[in-house]
Amino acid sequence: MNRRVILCSGLMTALVGIVMSIALVHIAGKEMRKPLVIGGGAVLGFVLGSSFSMIMQQKQERAEEYNDHSDL
Repeated sequence: MNRRVILCSGLMTALVGIVMSIALVHIAGKEMRKPLVIGGGAVLGFVLGSSFSMIMQQKQERAEEYNDHSDL
């Protein structure tokens, strides 16, 4: 698996999670919980993005292995 792609995907979705968390805090008006919500959004975004990237890479590797062995 390509670790750079996984890390980049995780960071990009973490940024999306931060932006969505800031919007959520602004709409809810709970300024006291701002750091907790933003941190949670960043962590959740990173985990989801990197997990999705790993799953996609694993699917591609399995498809390539299957295609290589189907010629036998």
